Amino acid sequence: GWALARYERALAPALAIESIHARAFMMLGGAALLGGLPGHLPTRAMIEKFCGELAALIGSDFRPDWTWFETVLAYDNSRLPEALIRGGRAIGRDDLVTVGLESLAWIVDRQTADRGVFRPVGHESFGRPFAEPLPFDQQPVEAWATIDACAAAFAETGDRAWRDRALTAWRWFFGENDLGVALADAASGDCFDGLTPGGVNRNQGAESVLAFQLSAVAIQALGVRSEAAKQRLHLAVA
Repeated sequence: GWALARYERALAPALAIESIHARAFMMLGGAALLGGLPGHLPTRAMIEKFCGELAALIGSDFRPDWTWFETVLAYDNSRLPEALIRGGRAIGRDDLVTVGLESLAWIVDRQTADRGVFRPVGHESFGRPFAEPLPFDQQPVEAWATIDACAAAFAETGDRAWRDRALTAWRWFFGENDLGVALADAASGDCFDGLTPGGVNRNQGAESVLAFQLSAVAIQALGVRSEAAKQRLHLAVA
């Protein structure tokens, strides 16, 4: 169809992209495409190239305690290991999946506050080499990325700890966060833009609203344990 034709037209020049974050989204899209067209060789080649190069960064000359792809933490961090998990599985590379799971465990640990709530990497952290993440500002897109990545890890391993981590990120929307305030309204599907040191950023941009709603879809696919979470989920996806 026309969509596949346009995708194939864009794929070759897109191979020149160097940003690992942009590459991660290409790998995620490619893995989804292979789910329906497993014989699409250009996509398999793209995932093989990008996943291999991303996984190799873990072995770079970084600190021994720094199991990450860059010397700094940035945005949409969890999408990088998710791309290795989904991309590696799509092309049958267990070694890539393993690197994805290990790096996801590392970033999830750094996105967990001392009292156990989800604390995404704040904007103030960007560009600080080998530094522990700072708490603000926190954005919904980070919770969504973590939910999707943990869902991929759960699907791959069957380990319920990954589902629990996804639920921890989900509850961030409803007040289980550093400020103890809700960002999302399950009844309307709306979501504020984030948490700042001074409180909630009360803008409601499209990215934040979609991050919440697509997080709800991912959580629904996982199943939930608590009755409160079930009620919130029912409202969010109704």
